[in-house]
Amino acid sequence: MKLGVFGGSFDPVHEGHLRPAAAVSDALSLDRVIFVPTARTPGKADAPAPALHRVAMLALALAGRPSFSISLAEIERGGTSYTVETLQAFAREYRGAELYFLLGTDALAGFDGWREPVEILRLARLAAFVREPYEADVASRSAVLSAHSSSVLIFDSVRVKISSTDVRRAVARGESIPGATPPAVEEYIAKQGLYTMSGTGRA
Repeated sequence: MKLGVFGGSFDPVHEGHLRPAAAVSDALSLDRVIFVPTARTPGKADAPAPALHRVAMLALALAGRPSFSISLAEIERGGTSYTVETLQAFAREYRGAELYFLLGTDALAGFDGWREPVEILRLARLAAFVREPYEADVASRSAVLSAHSSSVLIFDSVRVKISSTDVRRAVARGESIPGATPPAVEEYIAKQGLYTMSGTGRA
């Protein structure tokens, strides 16, 4: 089994997550891609919107995509979410599976500072999709990634210039976000009043 693991706050999920995940899945012939929403991301000062909402939006976005699913492993574990712990858990649960960890090249640039990066590369190959700012030598400038170059794959077939921050800021300004997220997610954000100063999610 070839399994993709895609971690992130997904606050909210948007096409910059969905389209690259689909492209990477197709390119690698993955059997499944599991989206793993974080409890709390290392290095981020702001707490994410409540897990209930982030998971609900993911469920709406992934509806009708049978090869995409959601794991609550990091939310149930609580505290700060570390990729190495999640991959260790998946390696135990899916013994014998070939694991690929999906991430943007913006995150790849800071990979050496992650907890136990060498252990991450022992557990899974990195499947990175291009996100700005992107520099072509991002992997070669990393001591860890240079030493494990065969475990790093970079996909440039889909570039979507949208981020969760962009979506939250647009909503906070009262602007529409057509095309940035699936319509069902946009409707959920509006109905729940997320990302407004008075809403249940952070602005």
